[in-house]
Amino acid sequence: IRIVEAGVPVDDFQRGLVDYYAEAFEPALSAFDRQLAVAPSGTAHYYRGLTRRALGDAAGAVSDFSAVIDTYPEDPWWADAWLAKAYTEWAYLDTYAVAIQTYLDFAAAVPASASADDALFAAARTSERTGDLATAAAIWLRIPAEYSGSELAWQAAFEAGIVRYRAGDPAAAREAFQLAESLAVDSGQRAAALLWIGKTRMLEGDAVGTVGDWQAAAAADPTGYYSARAEDLLAGVEAFDPGGVFDFTVDPDAERREAESWLRATFPIVGPEPLTELSPALAGDARLVRGLELASQGLYWEAEAELDDLRQAVENDAESTYRLMHTLLDLRMVRPAIFAARQVLRLAGMDDAATMGAPVYFNHIRFGPYYGDLILPEALSQGFDGLFLLSVVRQESLFEGFATSSASARGLMQVIPSTGQGIANALGWPPDYTTSDLYRPVVSVRFGAYYLAQQRDRFAGDLYTALAGYNAGPGNAEIWKALAPDDPDLFLEVIRLQEPHLYIRRIYEIFAIYRRLYVRP
Repeated sequence: IRIVEAGVPVDDFQRGLVDYYAEAFEPALSAFDRQLAVAPSGTAHYYRGLTRRALGDAAGAVSDFSAVIDTYPEDPWWADAWLAKAYTEWAYLDTYAVAIQTYLDFAAAVPASASADDALFAAARTSERTGDLATAAAIWLRIPAEYSGSELAWQAAFEAGIVRYRAGDPAAAREAFQLAESLAVDSGQRAAALLWIGKTRMLEGDAVGTVGDWQAAAAADPTGYYSARAEDLLAGVEAFDPGGVFDFTVDPDAERREAESWLRATFPIVGPEPLTELSPALAGDARLVRGLELASQGLYWEAEAELDDLRQAVENDAESTYRLMHTLLDLRMVRPAIFAARQVLRLAGMDDAATMGAPVYFNHIRFGPYYGDLILPEALSQGFDGLFLLSVVRQESLFEGFATSSASARGLMQVIPSTGQGIANALGWPPDYTTSDLYRPVVSVRFGAYYLAQQRDRFAGDLYTALAGYNAGPGNAEIWKALAPDDPDLFLEVIRLQEPHLYIRRIYEIFAIYRRLYVRP
């Protein structure tokens, strides 16, 4: 704007591009119109299409994308124009069949394109959205058949199994899941395929086969969601069932001595005793000095930033990381302390499954009952299992009371300000509530537990759907619940947004580890 005001000529395409990314869509459209009037190009049409769509002119956007496709096959945005056109057709114009055909036409026109498998996957997903499960499965199965090296091959085979299962065809679903197992590139994918192979056998009444598949799933990825879920299915327990009474009584001194013996046997230890204290090099580091001073002034966010920078600087030094971990714990900086504990185990060559065999001291730090004096009573008050609510808080904030998300969610349970205000009004508490109260642990835990209980009650006690509602909103949760009303495993798989899908999985994984560490049958 300053350049234009100074009378210096500015290229209209660049001007439109800057305005588009600044979300100044009206001036962006004017700039692209001027550019296309004097120097038409595929790229200008593509960006004008995006701009028109942002302004609510979806039909005009499709026209621009079509211009790129029909007139500028050599343009660098040509493939993107196909995908943008199809997405606009179904997401903005509700012309699902047209969109599916656009995706398929693109894959047929340039089968060697790096985006051809993406187009097929999107066509299948769009078919699934229309309820045409058979077509969705057929398109998904084209990906492993035609693009066996695609990163989408496993997911496509797995999705084909899910829609066939939804369609009530367990034999065909099992065939797709078996293909997914053969395409699995990690233990988590294999566990997922095996769990669902077992579910297809259960649907057909093959109890022996079901048990065998679930046992294989449980062994495949011991700390992963699908293995944890398979263990619960084998045991016949409900999701998030603690299976006993939790007991947080530990002997930290004995556990620490065991951990330090292991540390000395695993790494070269060169600093002074005790290992729980800072070495001279750490104590004299400017970041440590600044961090302690900031913490003493109550500036915890700034203090943690300094100390976490130091933690990352020594992340390849197991001894320094271990020593710093204790200072972080003393300051109640739980999040970087958890990272430090995991880093020591990572330096020892331990993957997630192997960490369960590490000295328990590290796992009690990684999965401690932090803020238990607030979380456990609130769980009891709202009718939740204490380990379940601990797992939710760990996933939400890693026990960082002043955490803030990109969506402005705040505090231990990541409550957004608008939701917080509604809860404060409903509870009539705390007095003189302001948004900054969400950073107070007592407020965040009470608000979060209250809102999560609302979701649970709304969905008749279903914790999967409650978690989906907490993370992605009750409206989305209702849509997914309608697709899988009575099966939590199927409910997870019909969630079409990655974040809530992973959110539920990770809380289940965390809960399973808490249960392993603290539950006494």
